[in-house]
Amino acid sequence: MLLGIKLKANPTNEQKQVLSQWMGCAKFIWNAKCGEEKYYSVFARKYYSIGTYAPVDQKAAQFKSKELSPWLYNCPSQIIRNSAVNWYQTYQKFMKGECGKPKFKSKSDRGSVHLTKEVFKFVQCDDGVTRLFIGTKTNNIGYLSFKSHRKFTEPKSIYIKKERGLYSISFCYDDSFDEKQLLGDEEHLSYLKGAIKEFLQEKTVGLDRGVAVPVHAGYKAFDFTKEQKLSSSKSQRYIKCLQRRLSKQAKGSNRRNKTKIRISKHYAKCTNIRKGKIKTVSLFLIKQHKKQD
Repeated sequence: MLLGIKLKANPTNEQKQVLSQWMGCAKFIWNAKCGEEKYYSVFARKYYSIGTYAPVDQKAAQFKSKELSPWLYNCPSQIIRNSAVNWYQTYQKFMKGECGKPKFKSKSDRGSVHLTKEVFKFVQCDDGVTRLFIGTKTNNIGYLSFKSHRKFTEPKSIYIKKERGLYSISFCYDDSFDEKQLLGDEEHLSYLKGAIKEFLQEKTVGLDRGVAVPVHAGYKAFDFTKEQKLSSSKSQRYIKCLQRRLSKQAKGSNRRNKTKIRISKHYAKCTNIRKGKIKTVSLFLIKQHKKQD
């Protein structure tokens, strides 16, 4: 069974600079594919007969130019390929109606880069510590430091993400558990079809998530604790203060960027408080249900 994991990364200043450049190259290829598809679609609609559609492929070699885009030559070709393939797969899902159409990615402090197994490897050193090597033999950033809080097997691909000035590594791995042992949706439905009303009312719990009160479970409300309310209100006051400061700072300045990062950190703190409360309530209801059984 596939499990997801997210690990905190601690890159050096030099590694941050290179990773940001790689993320920018991946975003450039994504936006270039979006622009190419838009141009061909408009051209085909205006100048070709009805029923002629723009070609959709995962080629990206046409975007590399030593005159127009010389920075792409400093990025591993696997990253450029992965960005084009991800765009193509997203477009195929859009054609099937599974998701929306790929859109242009705006400039922001957030970014991500998709690395396949040719561009990374987990190495267990002599001291027993597992380290992550990023890059190829000729173009790499060395070993990336990360915090491992759980055991995992080596994945086939990873994502390195940047948000609020913080870096993380996320991927899926196989825990060798057979999913066939679990019941499917149809099996669950066939089991519950024969249950009586009293059994269903006793064994099921309906949860309603709100804004002021995070969780309502049946006739019981689970509100934030006093400490959580104080921490959240304090972050909201900081956000208002920093928003006033942000409006007076020059666009593009380093101080304005630092203020934006501070605002995003306080927003993330409020989000984490809500997520932590929901997780606590879920675990409480599960343990309470086990005691009743």
